[in-house]
Amino acid sequence: MSINIPSGYKQTKVGVIPEDWEVVKLNEESLIQRGKFSPRPRNDPQYYNGKYPFVQTNEVVNSKGKISKYTQSLNDKGLKVSKLFPKGTILMTIAANIGFTGILEQDMACPDSLVGIECKKGLFNQYLNFYFIYNQKRIDYLSEEAAQKNINLRTLNMFKIPLPPLKEQQKIAQILTTWDDAISRQEELIEAKEKLKKGLMQKLLSGEVRFDGFDGEWEEVRLEEVLYIPKKIKPDIIDKNKLLSVKLHLKGVTVNKNTDSLSLGASYFIRDKGDFIFGKQNIFNGAFGIIPDKFNGYLSSSDVPVLSFKNSINSIYFIYFISRKDFFKKLENISNGTGSKRVHEKDLLSVKIKLPHLQEQQKIAQLFTTADKEIELLKDELDTLKEQKRGLMQRLLSGVVRVKV
Repeated sequence: MSINIPSGYKQTKVGVIPEDWEVVKLNEESLIQRGKFSPRPRNDPQYYNGKYPFVQTNEVVNSKGKISKYTQSLNDKGLKVSKLFPKGTILMTIAANIGFTGILEQDMACPDSLVGIECKKGLFNQYLNFYFIYNQKRIDYLSEEAAQKNINLRTLNMFKIPLPPLKEQQKIAQILTTWDDAISRQEELIEAKEKLKKGLMQKLLSGEVRFDGFDGEWEEVRLEEVLYIPKKIKPDIIDKNKLLSVKLHLKGVTVNKNTDSLSLGASYFIRDKGDFIFGKQNIFNGAFGIIPDKFNGYLSSSDVPVLSFKNSINSIYFIYFISRKDFFKKLENISNGTGSKRVHEKDLLSVKIKLPHLQEQQKIAQLFTTADKEIELLKDELDTLKEQKRGLMQRLLSGVVRVKV
C-alpha cells in the first residue's frame, strides 16, 4: 500500500520525516558504554559511603528525565571497580525495566544494569532523551527474552534515530522542557495540597483544632453504637457482572472485573447504596469505601462485608476518620489469623473512637470533600497536560510540526 508523502518529506526506516533530517545509528552520534560494578557480594560495605554518587535502575526509572537523586555512594575503592559517567550523560535501563532514561545532573557511577550514552557534537542530549522517552515501549520491544529480559549493546548501537539540524534539536528540546516544567509545577501543587489536607486531617480529626462555634467534649463510643450489621439478603440469582470489590490504598468501591474470582461455594449478599463496605483481609491497607448510588443492589461476598450507619454519625466523616495511618494500626492490632490476618465485622464494631457532635462531623466532612474535589480537578488538569505533551512529542520528534530556529 502506497503512502501519500507530503511535499518536503521523505519515507525512512523511522517513518516519514522532513527531507533535511537524517537517519543515523545511535553509535554514529554517541558513545555507548555499559555501567560497571564487579564485586560480589554487591553489598560489601568496603566499597560504599564515599563521595561518588552511585545511581541504581529504579532511580533512573523514577527520574522523570533528570537524574539528581541517589541512595548509595561509592568510595575511592568502589570507584575503581565501577565506572563514572560525566554530567550530561544519558543513562538507560537495560534489564528488567528496559528503555527508561534520564540525564545525569552531576557525575555519577552506575552498575551494569545501566548504560551510559554520551552524545557527540551533532546530537543534543536533551533532544535524544525526549526521543528515548517517547520510544520507551519500542526499545523494550527490541529487548531479548532470557532468564531476565534485557537489551544488548549491539541492538542499541544499531538503534536508528531521526536527526534534525542541531539548532532544531535544541529548539524541540526547549519546547518540551517548557511542557515538562508546567507538569512539574502541577505535580508540586498537587503534592502541596495533599500535604495540607493530611495535616488538617490530623488536627481536625483528633480535635486538636476546632471550628468556631464547636467547643463541647467529644464522646467516646464503640463503633457498634454508630454502625450496625444490616440484614443479609441473598440474591435469587448470582450475577457475576454485579460483584463489588474494594481496591487497596483508599481507591474505593468498584465492580470486580475478574469474574473468574466468583466462587460458587461462597456466600453472596445484596448490598445497598450508602453502606460501608470493606475487605476483611485488607481493611488496614485502605480497602474500604461507601457504596455509591450507581452500585445499589450489587453483590459482595462474606469476605467483603458491609455495615450500615446510624443517624448519629456522618458517613463521609467516618471514611476520613478511618483513613488515617494511626487508625490502620489500630485495626491491624485487632486483626486475627495466622496466615492472612482478617478484621471481622464484630471486631471492627468493638473499636472505640472519640466522636464529635453530628454538626461538627458534617463541617469537617464538608471541608475535606471540598479539598478532595480541588485535588481531583488538579489531577485531571495534570492528566490533560501529560496527554498534550505526548501529542506534541509525536509531532515535534517526527517533524510533522517544524520549529523556527
